[in-house]
Amino acid sequence: MTEKEITKELKIKALQLYNQDGVIDIISGVVLFNFGLDLINQNEATSIFTWIPVLLIASIKDKITNQRLSPDQLGADDKSIRYWTFFPAVGLILAITLFGTLILDDPFGIKNLTVPPFSGNTLSLFGSLLLALTCIIAEILTGLKRFFIYAAAAFAAGLVSYFFLPIYFPFFLTAAVMLALGIRLMYSFTKTYPQKGKDETDEN
Repeated sequence: MTEKEITKELKIKALQLYNQDGVIDIISGVVLFNFGLDLINQNEATSIFTWIPVLLIASIKDKITNQRLSPDQLGADDKSIRYWTFFPAVGLILAITLFGTLILDDPFGIKNLTVPPFSGNTLSLFGSLLLALTCIIAEILTGLKRFFIYAAAAFAAGLVSYFFLPIYFPFFLTAAVMLALGIRLMYSFTKTYPQKGKDETDEN
C-alpha cells in the first residue's frame, strides 16, 4: 500500500471509531420517528420537531464522544473532527428535505400509480426504497456497515407496507432498529471509553 492509501485507511478507521458512539444512529432514528408522525398527521411539510434532533448532534457529540476520545486517539485534528460532526448533520438535513418534498408533498403523484401485476400503496414502496437508498449512500460515505442493516429493514418493511400496512410503517420500523442499535452502541462505547477527568480533558 502507498503512503496515501495508508493515510486514507487510517482516516476511515478513525471516522468509524468516532461514530461508534451510536449518536448518529439515535438522532437518525428520532428524525425518522418524527417524520413518521408527519405522515400520520398528513402534514404537507415536515414539522419543526422533525428538524430539532439534527441541531443536537454537535452538543451530544461534545458531551459524550469528545469527552472520551481525544484528537490524539483518533489521529485527527480538531478541524477534521468538526467536519465529522458537520457532514452527518448536513446529510440528515438533505434527507429530510428529500423525504418531505417527494413523500409528503408527492409532486409526481406517485401514490396514484400502480405496479402491475399487484396493486398496493405505491408511495409507501417508493418511500421505503428512497429510505433504503439513503442508508446505502450513508454506508458508502462513512463505511459504517450497520447502515446496510437499516437499508434492509427499510426495504423489507416497504414490501410489507406496500400490501398490508400504512406508509409510515417502514419509517417507524427503521427508526426502531436505529434506536435499538444506537442505544446498544452508546452503552458499549461509554463502557469501553470512560469519560476523562477534568484535568485529563484539559491536558488533551
